[in-house]
Amino acid sequence: MDPNLYRAAMEGNIAFLLQNKDQFELQVTATNNTVLHVTVLFQDCVENLISLLNSQPSLLCRVNSRGETAFQIAARKGRTALVKALIAFAKTLGQDPESIVRITNDMLRKTNEDKDTALHEAVRGNHVSVVKLLVEEDPEFLYNPNNSSETPLYLAAERNYCKIVTKILRTCPSAAYGGPNGRTALHAAVFAGCLGCMKKLLDWKPNLTKEADFFGWTPLHCAARRNFDQCGRQLLLVDKSIAYLPDRDEMKIALHIAAGGGHVKAMEEMLNHCPDCWETVDGRGQTILHLAVFFEKTNVIKFILKKPWFDNLVNCKDVDGNTPLHLLVASSCYIPELIEHPIADEASFNKENSTPLKIACADKYRRTQNPSLKELHSIHAPWGWRNIVGEDRVWKTRWTNYQATKNKELELDLRKKADVIMVVAALIATVTFAAGFTLPGGYNSSDPEKGMAILTRKAAFKAFVMSNTIAMISSVSASFFIWIGTFYLARDKVGNRYGTGFLLVIIAIGAMMIAFVTGTYAVLANPAGHVLAIAVCVFSCFFFLIDYTFLHKMFRDFWLAGAAMEEYMYTEYVYTYA
Repeated sequence: MDPNLYRAAMEGNIAFLLQNKDQFELQVTATNNTVLHVTVLFQDCVENLISLLNSQPSLLCRVNSRGETAFQIAARKGRTALVKALIAFAKTLGQDPESIVRITNDMLRKTNEDKDTALHEAVRGNHVSVVKLLVEEDPEFLYNPNNSSETPLYLAAERNYCKIVTKILRTCPSAAYGGPNGRTALHAAVFAGCLGCMKKLLDWKPNLTKEADFFGWTPLHCAARRNFDQCGRQLLLVDKSIAYLPDRDEMKIALHIAAGGGHVKAMEEMLNHCPDCWETVDGRGQTILHLAVFFEKTNVIKFILKKPWFDNLVNCKDVDGNTPLHLLVASSCYIPELIEHPIADEASFNKENSTPLKIACADKYRRTQNPSLKELHSIHAPWGWRNIVGEDRVWKTRWTNYQATKNKELELDLRKKADVIMVVAALIATVTFAAGFTLPGGYNSSDPEKGMAILTRKAAFKAFVMSNTIAMISSVSASFFIWIGTFYLARDKVGNRYGTGFLLVIIAIGAMMIAFVTGTYAVLANPAGHVLAIAVCVFSCFFFLIDYTFLHKMFRDFWLAGAAMEEYMYTEYVYTYA
């Protein structure tokens, strides 16, 4: 659209617009809005609107890219004067009464790409005066749902627009009232908690109380879900039988919904009107007590405990044979009054032949975190031995699997540790081999003992040679044993070879340290370095203290870890099967 023309339409410059009236049919915006669309969007001037229509009447029915006429935009904006003027102008286009009705009704019933009529748009904006004009002009139209399955009446009820609901019901006796998911305007009014809308709808069509949505939920189910006791009272005053209508999938009545949601007020209202509805069970055979326990609604459980008919629910079984006590001990809900109740059957078996105590001990978490277990022990609840043969077989399978897994993990762990031992043994062998040919003190270079070690006659030197030899032999032997162990498949034989190699490496490390101490002492044991030699020997002895401490701790940890695992498996057996 020409910028000047668009600006004139925005600002209501009718003189400039009329000067360019020959361009009205051609000039449109990027969304195909005509000058009439733009004028209605930004101006609320009836004179300008009539002037544009008189100059180009075809603009009345022109639509933009969304399929909207200027009339629908005026309704959405709540421009009552413009809506009234457009209706009046539409009536002037026909010459006979039938033509007038046709043109006017076409404009009122025109839908956009979302199938929204002007009434849909006016309801969303809560424009009561515009709604009044529209419904009074075409009271016989049904106002069908849009692409989102929304009717104007449903939108008004959902948004708590009581005045609009009242006006539509009074003027359009045949108005459609459906909404998404097969719900009615009464469902929407209940979810909104609007008692005024509910009263108007119930006075209009009392049978709406029985109409269910795609899930089988009646308006009473919705009231139970929202804990609206007053809404439930208003529905039950019209028809008490709706309290017994189940939904489609789970066969739950409204009382079940309220119990599962923890809504005590809604439950009280339904029980006041229908005192026997507590007897109803859902599709899984569960009572309201089952549902309250399953969803851990403590307030509902305590509410039921105070009722005189509680005794008839405490031991009821569902399709799986579970009583409320079975479900209670399997949850984190703690109700000692239910566990210790004199009528509660703590010896009851479900279809898996499990008692409440067995379920409470089913895993380690329940044994340590479930407070219900203590209560069961205090009342001496029985374990139940119906499945003992099968449980023993299960335990044997678990133990076998545990041993197999343990053996595989141990074998893999041995292989990794053997690689480390092999590397250490090789390093020790390299160092001791080099030390055997690089003797402390050096060699004699004069005849007749040329090539002999200078410190051969010293006792410390002799100790050095012997300890270095022991370290060399032990490290090479350790490498040999570990290498031999790789050829065996039996875990005990592999473990023996690796264990022998590990002990030889420990001996080699100790012998290498002794060789270092004695070699150093042999070199420094003279009047000038005697004190230094003794200091080196003393400090070197700390190695053996550290070595002993950590080796002792390592063997102790390995022993305790194995004993702890065996004790854990035994405890699992005792708690689960004994």
